Amino acid sequence: MHTLPDAGRRPAALGVLLLAAAVWTSVPMRLLVPGNELDLGFTVDNAVLVIENAAMAGTVVLGVGAAALRARRVLVGALAVAGLHLLLQLGTAGVQLVNGARPELVLGTLVAILVLTVLLVGMLIALFVRKPATARRTGLAVALAGALIHTLWTNVLLPVVAALPYGGPPPGMVGSLVVAMALNLLVVAAAALCGWAAPITRRIGALLAAVVGVLGIAAAAETLDAFGAGYGTAQFVQALLTLGAVPLAVIAGRRQAAARQAEH
Repeated sequence: MHTLPDAGRRPAALGVLLLAAAVWTSVPMRLLVPGNELDLGFTVDNAVLVIENAAMAGTVVLGVGAAALRARRVLVGALAVAGLHLLLQLGTAGVQLVNGARPELVLGTLVAILVLTVLLVGMLIALFVRKPATARRTGLAVALAGALIHTLWTNVLLPVVAALPYGGPPPGMVGSLVVAMALNLLVVAAAALCGWAAPITRRIGALLAAVVGVLGIAAAAETLDAFGAGYGTAQFVQALLTLGAVPLAVIAGRRQAAARQAEH
C-alpha cells in the first residue's frame, strides 16, 4: 500500500476515531430511552437488533473517515468492524426471513447489509488500489455512497414507511426528519474532511464538527427533563467527543501545511 505524504495523519486519525466514538454513543442513548425494555425474543425490542441498528451510524462514520484518511492501521481496523457488523446483520436477516418478520423490518436489515457492503468495497478500494491518489478518491466516493444510502433510509425513508400503516407521517414530522438527516450528513462530511489530507479540508471538517458538537450540547440540555439524567449525560458525552475532534483536525491541518511550506 503506497500512501500519500501526510504530516498530520496521526491527529487526523485520532479525530476520525473520536467522531466515530461520538456517533456510537447512540447505542447507550438508545438503551437509556425511558420505558425502553429490551428482550431476547423475536420482537422489535430484541437487544441484538436494537444495538446493531443503533451502531450502524458509527460504523459508517468510521468507514468514511478511514477511506478518506487512507492509513493502513485505521483502514484494517475499520474493515474488521464493518465486517463484523455485516455478519451480525446477515444473521439478523436470516432469523427475520425464517421467522416471518414484518416486511419493513426485513427491508431495513437488507438496506443495512447493502450499506455495509458498499462501505466495505470503498475501504477495500482505498486499501488495495495501487495508485494512492486514485485509491483515496475512489474509495472515499464509494464509502460516501454507502453513507448517503444509510442516512436517507434511516432518517427519512424508514420513518415514513413505518408511519404508512397509521395514515402516513404526522404534520411536522417531515421537517424534523430533514433536520436529523442534515445533522447526520454533517457528521459524515466532518469525518471525510478531517481525514482528507489537505489543510483546508481539515479546517472545514473541524468547523463542521464544532457546529454538530455545539448543537449536541444544546439538545442535551433540552432532553435532560424529558428523557432523564442518564440519556442527557450520554448526549453530553456525545457532544464533547465530537468537539474533541475539532482541535485534532486543526492540528492535523497545521502540521500538513507546515510540512508543505518546508518542502518549498
